[in-house]
Amino acid sequence: MGVRNKDILNVNMSSDLCVFESPSFIVSGASKLDCSLNAPSGTSYIISAGTQTIPLTFEFTGNTQTFIDKNPTFKIDIFQYDQSLSAFTNNSIYQSVPVEYSALTSTKISGGTEPTITLDVPISALTLDGEFIIKGSFNFNACTDFLNRLGKTVDTSIYFNGTDYGYYDNNLDWYFIAIREAETPIFTQNTSNTKAVNKLTQQVILPEDGQTTVVIPNGIIGDFILTLNGSVLAKGLDYTFSGNVVTLVGELVSDDTITVTYTTSGGNNLMGDYIEITNPIVSGATDQQGSNQVYFNTTTGKYEVYTSVTPQSGNDIIVMINGRTIANGIDYYQSTSNPKRIILEGIVIVGDIITIIYFPVTSTINGLNTNTPTVSWTIQTPPTQVNGYFKFEVGKDNAFSNIYYTENVDYNIGTTYYDVTFTATGTVGTKLYYRVENIKNYETICGDIVTTTKYSEIIPITIQTNSINSY
Repeated sequence: MGVRNKDILNVNMSSDLCVFESPSFIVSGASKLDCSLNAPSGTSYIISAGTQTIPLTFEFTGNTQTFIDKNPTFKIDIFQYDQSLSAFTNNSIYQSVPVEYSALTSTKISGGTEPTITLDVPISALTLDGEFIIKGSFNFNACTDFLNRLGKTVDTSIYFNGTDYGYYDNNLDWYFIAIREAETPIFTQNTSNTKAVNKLTQQVILPEDGQTTVVIPNGIIGDFILTLNGSVLAKGLDYTFSGNVVTLVGELVSDDTITVTYTTSGGNNLMGDYIEITNPIVSGATDQQGSNQVYFNTTTGKYEVYTSVTPQSGNDIIVMINGRTIANGIDYYQSTSNPKRIILEGIVIVGDIITIIYFPVTSTINGLNTNTPTVSWTIQTPPTQVNGYFKFEVGKDNAFSNIYYTENVDYNIGTTYYDVTFTATGTVGTKLYYRVENIKNYETICGDIVTTTKYSEIIPITIQTNSINSY
């Protein structure tokens, strides 16, 4: 753990020599700052959105009799590294409440049974991202009878000092790093892949084997023409239509081609998830569903279904089971903690077919009708330093083992919105996938790099028209 804290303070009061030998301590949750070590320079905390405090445990390893003899209290001050000055300054950004001896516990940390105390440092007191040093001090009764009668005490924080890195004392102080974790990129809507309002549109749809429903990706005005492999289908005989969903009387195969010709009334793309339950439904506690789109939550006793991508907030979600639309808010409702989770009030069984219709968070999804789509995303907290970047990737598979396109976008201080435009080429049916990785790098005093990363969800796209290759 490095050199232990040992501070002998000689205070001359009224010709009497008052000697207070501070208890030495080590800190669990911090380390010594030494750039000469062939290792990371300090203890690092990656702060998530839900983290409120950093717990620091102090174990007093010597001179503990002083607690009994002098009745001192213990507190800490935290100082932050100023990057503009390349030094710690003597301005304390946080000071704990004084701790009395009666509050100390006897807990083993380093193999002993010495008194310990855990202090929770609030994240709100720290300016992240940053590096910090801890200085401990004691307040004890004055040693002369006269000063004791006056209620005078001595506070050893007046002896804080340090010359390393501006204000650091390697014999007495402790050090830690705290950075905010990279945030998950959240995709947003843009108009790069949407149809114009009030225009005649022909939509090409490439189905999967066994598919019986088709979602018209844009809103319609009036009637529409539906064809299967070039043959016009009859409404009411070959299919029914409700809520932007076409239900066919028979199953489709992957070689089929569906076209829908209609007049648009809106530009947003609809998303349709088709889930056929072919295996026993996986069960478990809340948030343990993994990649399963159908799940039984043993914590709540509810069946759940999951959308393949995040729905756009503020819009309803339509759910159909075996072709019948069930009631939103009665038969099912959207989770407040996970927008992809749809909670069912009834049961589902093997053999059921579930269709979920919704507006996704991004319009660049599924059918691609432009060769220059734009993908946009946001993060909640704007960067305060240019210490990271976003890596945008388009892959030919959802494992991104075969990369089609990649581009890096640097952090922009104070900016939460970012976008990338890429060129898509290929024939009808070409499938691609894209994602964004948020890579945040913090360089410490010693030049070490602390890295934290987060991935967005993966979005599928399919080229649905050869016209994107027009010249």
